[in-house]
Amino acid sequence: MTAKTLDEIMRRVWNDSEIFYVTYTIFDEAEWKNIGEEFQKSNFAEVNARIDEKVHQLQNALNSERNRKKETLEKAIELTEALKSAISNKPHILEQMILIYDKFGIIKSNLPSSSVLEDFGKVIENYNRPIVEQYFLYKIDKERDESRRRALKKTLEYLKELYAMNLDTLEIAFFIRKLDSLTQFMEVIEDE
Repeated sequence: MTAKTLDEIMRRVWNDSEIFYVTYTIFDEAEWKNIGEEFQKSNFAEVNARIDEKVHQLQNALNSERNRKKETLEKAIELTEALKSAISNKPHILEQMILIYDKFGIIKSNLPSSSVLEDFGKVIENYNRPIVEQYFLYKIDKERDESRRRALKKTLEYLKELYAMNLDTLEIAFFIRKLDSLTQFMEVIEDE
């Protein structure tokens, strides 16, 4: 039961636009769901065809773009081509991505740096819940960047859910420490 609930929270965090913002959507929710269905049926030819079609669309957009979005489109093409190679090279990772993400695109984390998240983890490990929550509130109040402030508020909500699940504080601390590393999940498919 706990693992399922923890998985649910992880999925909600990954798809929470306050925490991880999709700066450029490559496959929207309907397209991504369709790719997932075809992948689950092992219909890899259809998945490849849809990815090829998307690469073609992105190439056309890149060719008609003058300057503004060129870098973003190039990154989107690179990520989409990596997605295609993941079908044969990293199918287990691709399957996880299909199960976890509601849509596919270039993701930006709104969380503070890894070192700040490490500090949150240390506080969670060493202090009881009221102090941890006060620490979060203090950091939220001190944060100047509005998107980071919203991300920290949402993270605090998820933290409260994790406490309500009666998880060990070490598990909760690990979860919070590793939140920012979730953006690297997309990069894993790009590594060859």
